[in-house]
Amino acid sequence: MRPARNARPPVAQLTPYIPGLKAPVVGFSGAVNKALLESHGNDGLICILRSYASQAEGDFIALICANPDIPVDTHTVTDQEAREQKAIVLRIPLAHLSDGAVGPVYMVVTHLDSRREETQRLTLKVDQVAPTGNDPIVAPPWVNERLARPQLAQTLIDSTAAQRGVAVSIDFYPVDPTLPTNTHRSVRDQIRLIIGSEIIEHVVTEGQASNRNPIAVTVNYGSWLKIGSGRHACAYDVLDESGNYTPGRSPSQMIEVRLNPNEKLLDPAHIVEAPSGTLDADKLAGKSATLRFPIAGKGWASGDTLRASVKGRTLAGVELEQIYSTLVGSPAITYLDIPWPNADLSVLIGALTQLSYERLRPGQPGVPSENSFIQVTGTPVASELDAPHVPAANGGVLDPLTDPVRVIVRSYMGQHPDDCVTLVLDGKYANGHGFYQEHRLPAGTGDIPFDLANGPEGDIRQLESGTLRLYYYINLPGQRPPSKELNLLIGEPIEALPKVQVLEAPEPDLTFDPEISRANANVTVKWHTSFVLGTTVVLYFEGSALGGSAPPMRRLITDAWLGEDLKFVVPRVYVLANLNRSARLYYSVERPGQRTLYSQSLVMKVGSALQLNVPLILQSTVSGPATATLNPLHVLPPAAPVVTLRIRYPMMAGDDIQPIFKGTFGLGTPVIAPKPADPALGYVDFSISNHVIAANLGLQASVSYIVTRGGASTSSQILSLTVETLPAQHLDRVSVPQAAAGVIDVSKAHSVRVLEWPFMRNGQSIWIDIKGAANLPLREGTPLSAAEFAAKRVEHSLPAAFLRSLPNRSTLTVETHVSLNGSLHKDFAVKLGTVSYRIENTKGVMANIRAAGTPTNLALSADGTRLYLTQATTPRSVAVIDTQNYRVIHTITDIGSPLWLDLHPNGSRLYVSDNSNAANTPIRVISTQDYSTIHTLTGFTTVHGLTLNKTGTRLYVADYGASEMVIIDTTSHNVVSRVPTSRPSAIALSPDGTRAHIAGAFDWRAFNLANNAQLSQANTFSLPQQIAHSPMLQRIYITQPDRGTVVIGNTTTLQVSQTLSGLQRPYDVAFHPKLERAYVTQSGANLLTLIDTRAQNVIGTYAGFSQPRGVVVSPDGVYAYVANASNDTVSVVVL
Repeated sequence: MRPARNARPPVAQLTPYIPGLKAPVVGFSGAVNKALLESHGNDGLICILRSYASQAEGDFIALICANPDIPVDTHTVTDQEAREQKAIVLRIPLAHLSDGAVGPVYMVVTHLDSRREETQRLTLKVDQVAPTGNDPIVAPPWVNERLARPQLAQTLIDSTAAQRGVAVSIDFYPVDPTLPTNTHRSVRDQIRLIIGSEIIEHVVTEGQASNRNPIAVTVNYGSWLKIGSGRHACAYDVLDESGNYTPGRSPSQMIEVRLNPNEKLLDPAHIVEAPSGTLDADKLAGKSATLRFPIAGKGWASGDTLRASVKGRTLAGVELEQIYSTLVGSPAITYLDIPWPNADLSVLIGALTQLSYERLRPGQPGVPSENSFIQVTGTPVASELDAPHVPAANGGVLDPLTDPVRVIVRSYMGQHPDDCVTLVLDGKYANGHGFYQEHRLPAGTGDIPFDLANGPEGDIRQLESGTLRLYYYINLPGQRPPSKELNLLIGEPIEALPKVQVLEAPEPDLTFDPEISRANANVTVKWHTSFVLGTTVVLYFEGSALGGSAPPMRRLITDAWLGEDLKFVVPRVYVLANLNRSARLYYSVERPGQRTLYSQSLVMKVGSALQLNVPLILQSTVSGPATATLNPLHVLPPAAPVVTLRIRYPMMAGDDIQPIFKGTFGLGTPVIAPKPADPALGYVDFSISNHVIAANLGLQASVSYIVTRGGASTSSQILSLTVETLPAQHLDRVSVPQAAAGVIDVSKAHSVRVLEWPFMRNGQSIWIDIKGAANLPLREGTPLSAAEFAAKRVEHSLPAAFLRSLPNRSTLTVETHVSLNGSLHKDFAVKLGTVSYRIENTKGVMANIRAAGTPTNLALSADGTRLYLTQATTPRSVAVIDTQNYRVIHTITDIGSPLWLDLHPNGSRLYVSDNSNAANTPIRVISTQDYSTIHTLTGFTTVHGLTLNKTGTRLYVADYGASEMVIIDTTSHNVVSRVPTSRPSAIALSPDGTRAHIAGAFDWRAFNLANNAQLSQANTFSLPQQIAHSPMLQRIYITQPDRGTVVIGNTTTLQVSQTLSGLQRPYDVAFHPKLERAYVTQSGANLLTLIDTRAQNVIGTYAGFSQPRGVVVSPDGVYAYVANASNDTVSVVVL
């Protein structure tokens, strides 16, 4: 339904054109959705009557919406509009567009000879509520938690299942069925199931809409072929019949598709900075991330092209694909890295991104990879469409003589060459008449320029002294939010022709009261420099009622009128025809050979002046003629959670009422939908959410309203409303529930719990700060989730490591803030109750983590969050332990019988010996991202120990059987050197990485790693177990289980400086990172021994172990982790 410019049908064949009207809609002419109504602006829904046969000056056009006796907008056709066959732009005010059926909507044309013609009639469905509601997603991830996750009977789809078709179950939405019924699943909703890049659509039937049973959407074989093999995310969104989209998609269900068992996909890529699958963009501090692709041993050849793809969906719903290609220089490299520019990844903050790649080789089909998925978190960046750009405009003003007017739509995110870009021009002439145009172009590949012709009779030239609003949308309205707006003045305001003056309707009311003014209306046009000899000034008096428009009055500027104000008289009969409505007065200046100029319009009311008193807040207490106070408890349960604004004045049919509530910025100043007056009742009530009151706690707000009668508006007096603060007891919602009598025992698990607070709502920002001897931001403004809101509480674990770091008997304070006004800044949030506790912090074993298979040796990540444990007996595996939550999160199996291990300094790879056999021991290189074996090192006899240098570039292996220290390049996995040394059991490197110290059978040897030359050999008299180098002193420690001793060597003199005896099977040794302390496990005594490394003597022990073996110390020195071989646990020790 778009207006044609050339056809001239009779009025009866025309239908009002509503730009963007959604059709078809069952039972209606079309639907008005939320996006459409917002795009039309605050003046209301645009309705256009295109040029019609017999269009003539003086035709009176009335726009009817429901009530045939009271038009909602009117227009009197001018000579120019008739001559140029202009379309007429009218609007239905928002007060007449409440959700539901609206109509009939039509236009009536009354000619000067009283002939009456009507257009076709429309019945509109107004629906401004999206499925699940309009609440926006306020923070990453961009997931609509009111939609349930799609459910599949099986998440592994093989060829047999795909050929049968796979049913995906979509639960009733919204998840919370207590939400208003207009947010519920409805007939003809379109469920859009998205798997990979394939969309499967299902339209909700009447039967499905009548109950709350899940809906099964079947994915057939043809769709599975398009989806393809690999891992995919499965989610859905919903589009209702009116064109409203759900805010965001459902949570994703990961599925695996294997259509061809013989198909071999390339190994998945990963992001180096996201080993756990989550990339925090803020931590990158503007730097690029690294996309890493496995190469060696994967079938690559020199000259192959690697084409990487990153896909994701922005907050605005834009599907993005970013492509990066590079040549593979050598197939021997372990990985190929491609930078992911920060500018690219930032636009996907909040998205679950899909990373994939393919191998391209000339003359062969591409080989795809498995998909990997990364959740990108961080502070979102703007992703809206930029406003159109008009280069000729300066300071928001466009010269009306500009020809052509170039409007540039900048290239935009997610642009496709075949996109349809619609540029909308929505303006007002100087006289207040409406103007509307649409222009369309394909997007192409760069900026999209629109060149709008604007010759002597150009459309924009005729807008001189008026305004123009420009925006654009992509493809169909509602698929993507429209662009930002550009608002222009056409011509400098100082050059605009001023308004007329009406003697009987003075400022500020501009009201012609027939009871006061008993004669005609006397109009003055003030002299203007454009009134030169030969100019004609034409006065227009356009009424809003039938018979209320006077014929145009022309005045030729002669010598007598040069420099004089012009006087016009509008006969009273035309004025009174607009009683209780309004008339628009303006004038034009016509000069032969020059463009016609129009003045600003004056809207004059006709009738008695309205006296509008202050509104009433029903829940408030009136304290004066224009003041009131509101206790916030009056709008909290058990009372209704709304504020009722009542407006009462002498109402007339056709009045529109627009309330105004001005409080704090954002939530504190709501947009209140207008309503028509109700003369029979005498008042109109408006309900405002109590969240508006929450945003104004302790502040003042102003409340008023505007009445529009017959096209003219009158403002009421202003009510000053004081919102009181909440009593303190209603904010006392914070506690640490596990604390006893105000004491936090750090040996136990604790959490901060915040119970439901007044005005709690989904999406509110929350801050929880822990203050004490050390401070911890436990929650930094992240929004309240749907799950937290449903549970009516927030709970966060207090990190055990943090609690253990606090001094005994110190004070810990919990401060909690919540944003009730929508602000993202803590300074503007409401402070909930503050609570304080005393810390009880003792040392020793605080927890035991359940493991399996004879826990033996340990490796700890550099940040202390991951602990890797070899389990040498059944299940013969490496356990991965989350040290923050004291639990095994993964078990790495199928790696033989792991015994010795070390972790790469960057945490990406684990090196583990497989001691299944006494000879030919391999070393597995394991990815800590997906726990897969990415390489196997061979060529050893019997591995007894291994260690990496600080940079992770070299691996040093103690090959006991071959009597060698084997040095390996960890990039190429090639042997760099084999250094002879007698039966080595363990290797320790000096802190500066220049020396290797080897504990061999009955001796300790030192080597210069610059040339691998042996520097010394000292007798130790017994078989060793482990060796470690102090990080603070020039000392090495060698444990000797059979002899019950620890040998301490001076690495400066390369001599034994001390031997600690009397120990029971000492096994492993670890050092404190900040103190001169060493910790030795005594496997035979079930003890952890504490050694003063400066004095070189035993100063204490920790008990409570079960055949302890490996020991490591956390990077902050707060904890030690001890492997207990006898009871299959790892002890967490507070040092």
